[in-house]
Amino acid sequence: CIRDRLSSALSELKQANDALRGEMEQARELERQRLAFFSAASHELKTPVTILKGQLTGMLDGVDVYRDRDKYLARSLQVTGRMEALVQEILMVSRMESGSTAFHPSPLDLSELVRQQLELDRELFAQRQMRVQARLTPLLTLRADTAMLAKAVENVLSNAALYSPAGALVQVQTRLEGAQAVLTVENTGVQIGDAALPHLFDAFYREEQSRNRKSGGSGLGLYLSLIHISEPTRLRCIS
Repeated sequence: CIRDRLSSALSELKQANDALRGEMEQARELERQRLAFFSAASHELKTPVTILKGQLTGMLDGVDVYRDRDKYLARSLQVTGRMEALVQEILMVSRMESGSTAFHPSPLDLSELVRQQLELDRELFAQRQMRVQARLTPLLTLRADTAMLAKAVENVLSNAALYSPAGALVQVQTRLEGAQAVLTVENTGVQIGDAALPHLFDAFYREEQSRNRKSGGSGLGLYLSLIHISEPTRLRCIS
């Protein structure tokens, strides 16, 4: 009857309106996140640019300590390197979030990939006098983009090395949980505050006591790890 058809049409219209409202809210949230990201990126670049400008101006004007040009040219080069690394990471985030980065999944052994990365990071852990215990389940096969997953693993391991005190123990484990390959990286000697845990994978986030830029961190390492990993893989960072 007409009443039933009208009721059905109104119900479909409401569902369509709800779906449209949800899409609009999602679009607004994505735009908010995009603006927040670029605002944070601008803030992160402002500090090294200010340092570089001050050093170069001091050298040109021959002000006090800046008369030692060789010393401050070397420091300016270090600052430029930090800026270059940050710009490269921002460009990587932009490419991946825009979908312009091609993924090439293929079968790989997660444990072997982690073992290779630990070997590459051996010197970093040695410099910080850290002990590494690895328990890697052999033949832990999954499908992923090897280069992307290797970068994610590298970021997680280097994060454990750079933000743990000298002499800390870092435990690395791979295992299978159901249908998921799991990588756990657990470091000792420092703890992450409960308030910081929900934000660890946010772009440019640093817990307050870790904001010292002498570590060289950009605040993008774990964020890049999150968008690098493939669906069947889970990374855990425990502090």
